[in-house]
Amino acid sequence: MQIEIRNNHFDLLTQKAIFWQEKQTLLIGDLHLGKITHFRKEGIAVPQLAAKDNFERLNELMLNTNPSRIIFLGDLFHNKYNSEWETFAEWRKKYHFVEMLIVIGNHDILPVSLFLESNIEVFKNDFEEENFIFTHHPKVELDTSKFVFAGHIHPVFTTYGKGRQSFRLPCFVVDKCQAILPSFGVFTGGFGMDLVKGRKIYMLTEERVFAVG
Repeated sequence: MQIEIRNNHFDLLTQKAIFWQEKQTLLIGDLHLGKITHFRKEGIAVPQLAAKDNFERLNELMLNTNPSRIIFLGDLFHNKYNSEWETFAEWRKKYHFVEMLIVIGNHDILPVSLFLESNIEVFKNDFEEENFIFTHHPKVELDTSKFVFAGHIHPVFTTYGKGRQSFRLPCFVVDKCQAILPSFGVFTGGFGMDLVKGRKIYMLTEERVFAVG
């Protein structure tokens, strides 16, 4: 599913990411790496294969889009240091030729030095390029001359069918001046979104992205 924003073209991908065609750039929000390992250490029964799923989808994105850059929209790593960071650091080395940067999220409590050691440029606030702003928390007050890409809230949308069936799926939320990405990571929950005037919602499954409303 491709959408146009401010004369630029963005592909909404089933892997819960966006590919910015003009800049050959992947936008990824809320991986929450380390969360599964953290849960398991706390005795919560989460399958370790769930952590592997994150990296499999990252590799799919790299293969399918061949990006020159990745912008992480915060919450790359969920909590304190654990072994999943080592896995990520090895993954980063595999794609050493790709530029990567992160806008720090509220869960990114690891030392900045770890990001820098993995050759990831760090922005503690917004990152701006041309008339686009890349940030972690969605903005309440918007500058109409800019368009914002954000994460943080892990948007999901519920649609209803015949016979009281309902489907609750992650979604991309696109308003006039802001788009919110779904959480890339697994086991991250979701915040229900409403379809209001001027808003477009794109739900996604593992096979396709489709517009609702």
